[in-house]
Amino acid sequence: MAQELHSKRAPVSLIGLAAAIVLFPVLTQNPYYLNVANIIGLNTIVVVGLNLLIGYAGQISLGHAAFYGLGAYISGVLTVTYNVSPWIALLSAVCVTALLAMLIGIPTLKLHGHYLVMATLGFNLIINIIMVQWDSVTGGPSGFPGIPNLSVGQWSFDSDRKMYYLIWGVVFVAIVLALNLVRSRPGRALRALHGSELAAGCFGVDTKSYKVKIFVLSAIYASLAGSLYAHYLTFISPKTFDIFFSVELVTMVIVGGMGSIWGVLFGTIFLTSLPNVLHFFDEYKDIIYGLILVLILIFMPQGVGVAIREKWWKRGASEGPADAARGLVASGRSESASVERAKDGAAGVAPLAVGDSKPILRIRNVSLNFGGLMALADVSCDIPDGAITALIGPNGAGKTTMINVISGIHRRHRGRLFFGETETRGLNPHQMAKMGMARTFQNVELFDHMTVLENVMVGMHAGTRNEFLHSLFRLPGFTREERLIEGRAWEVLAFVGLASKGLFPAFGLSFGEQKRLEIARALVTAPRLVLLDEPVAGLNMTESLEIAGLIKKIRSQGISVLLVEHDMNVVMKISDKIIVLNFGTKIAEGQPEEIQRNEQVLSAYLGGVA
Repeated sequence: MAQELHSKRAPVSLIGLAAAIVLFPVLTQNPYYLNVANIIGLNTIVVVGLNLLIGYAGQISLGHAAFYGLGAYISGVLTVTYNVSPWIALLSAVCVTALLAMLIGIPTLKLHGHYLVMATLGFNLIINIIMVQWDSVTGGPSGFPGIPNLSVGQWSFDSDRKMYYLIWGVVFVAIVLALNLVRSRPGRALRALHGSELAAGCFGVDTKSYKVKIFVLSAIYASLAGSLYAHYLTFISPKTFDIFFSVELVTMVIVGGMGSIWGVLFGTIFLTSLPNVLHFFDEYKDIIYGLILVLILIFMPQGVGVAIREKWWKRGASEGPADAARGLVASGRSESASVERAKDGAAGVAPLAVGDSKPILRIRNVSLNFGGLMALADVSCDIPDGAITALIGPNGAGKTTMINVISGIHRRHRGRLFFGETETRGLNPHQMAKMGMARTFQNVELFDHMTVLENVMVGMHAGTRNEFLHSLFRLPGFTREERLIEGRAWEVLAFVGLASKGLFPAFGLSFGEQKRLEIARALVTAPRLVLLDEPVAGLNMTESLEIAGLIKKIRSQGISVLLVEHDMNVVMKISDKIIVLNFGTKIAEGQPEEIQRNEQVLSAYLGGVA
C-alpha cells in the first residue's frame, strides 16, 4: 500500500486497537476468556516480530519457539534460583537472547531457502534438548515452578486482569514500533531485500547486516513474550517451546498475511482462539480446523490481512494521480513536458568530444573466469566522465559480466579497477552505491510488491542515514529525512514521466514503464556513474526513442553513463564512445563512426565482411 495511505489509516487503526484493549475486560467478566486473551497477546508479540523477519525480510525461521523459551527460562532461573528482580531478569533475558540470536544469525543467514529453514529448525531442537536434559537448572521435563509474578512496589501483576493490561500494553507498543519500522528507510530496505536481494544490495542496502539485525529484533520480541509468559503462568516446561510451536507461529504469519502487521494480529487471534472454540466440537475440531485453513489458502493464499490490504490498495490507487500531481507541483516539473523532452532528446543533443575527457572509471587488465570458462580476458579501457559510453558485442561477449564486475557483484580474478581515484577491489555492491554508482539490470529487478514511489525511495538508501533505532522510536531528524527522500523521489518520477503512477504497485506497470522505473531508481541519488544494462531491450520503437532521449537527459545532468545495448540505432545515435567486446576480449574502442568502419567489429558483430 502506498506510504501516504498507510499514514492516513494507521492512527485510526491504532485508536481502534487501543479502544478494544481497554474495553475487552469491561465487556467480559469470565476469567477463562481473559486467560485466552492473554495467551493471544503473548503469541501476538512473537508473531509480530516473526512477521518482520519472514513477511518483510523474506527470511524463514522455524526456531522462534526457542527464543520464546529462552526468554521464559532465563527469567525463571534468574528470579527463582538467583533471587534476581523479575524486571532485571526480563531485561537480562532480552540481552542474552539478542546476543545469541546475533551469534546464530551471522552464519545461519548466509543460507537461503530450505537450508535456512533446516538450520533454524536444528537450533530449535538443540535448545529444546538442553531444556529437557539440563534438569539441574531447568527442572527437565517436569518443568520449572515457583516463578514470581511481576510487581511494581507492593502492587503485583497477580491476576488475569492485571496481566491482561500489561501484556496487551506491550502488544500495542510492539505493533507501534513494528509499524514505525516498516514505514521507514530500513523498512523499505527489508522489503527490497525480500523482493530482490541483488537489487537491494546495488542500491546501498547492506543485505548481510540487515538480515542479522532483523533476526535479532524478531528474537527480542520473542524473548520478551517468553519472559512475560513465565511470570504470568509462574510455571514453564520444555513442551511449550518445541518445534511444533515454531510451526504454529509461522502458520499464524502465513494465515494472517506475510508483510501485514494487522494481518498477523488477525492470524494470531484466529489460530490461538480456534482450538478453544472448537473444544465444544471435540470430535470434529481437527476436520473443522483443517477445512478453515484450506479455505483460506485456496481463496486468500496471500493471507487474510494482505487480501484486505490489496483491496484497499486498489481503492487508494485511484487517488494516485491526484497525489502525484501535488508532488509535481512541489517539484516544479510537468510530467508531460518531461516525456516530450525525452522524445526529442535523442536527436537534440550532439555527441561530446571525449578524447581529452578525464575518466571516471579506469579498467586495467580485468579478467574473470567461471570454472573453465573465461568470461573476461585482460580487458582494459577508460569510461570518460560526463559522457555516454556504450559497451557492445554479441551475446556471450561478457558485457553484463563486466557490468557485474564494475558494480561489485562479481569479484575479478585479476586486474585493477578505479572508480574516480579509488580502487574498488573487495568492495561490495552496497559500498559501490555509496560511492556514487547506480545501475539497472538486464532482467528487470523491481521490488514488485512495493509502490512505484517506494521503489524509487529505496534508491535513496545509500545517501541517507536513518537506521533501526531512529526508525523504531522516531528519533529527532527522522521525519525531516523521510520528507527529503519522498520529495526527491517525486522529482525523479516526474523526470522520467512516471509521477502519475507513483502510488501504484510496481508489478502493475507496463514493461516500458518498468524500464523507466529502474532508471528512476538509479537516478534518485544523483550518482556519478549509471550502468544501464539493455534499457531498450524488448521495447517498441516509440518507447526506445523515449528511453534514448532520457539517457541523453541524464548525460545533460552531468552524470556519466555506461550503456550495454544491442539496439545499434540507439547506440550509434546517443553514444559518445563505444567499446566492443567479443568472447570476453576487447576488440575495439572509439567514437561511433570509427566503430562503424572497424572491419574486426563488422565481422564479429555488425554483420559485415572483414
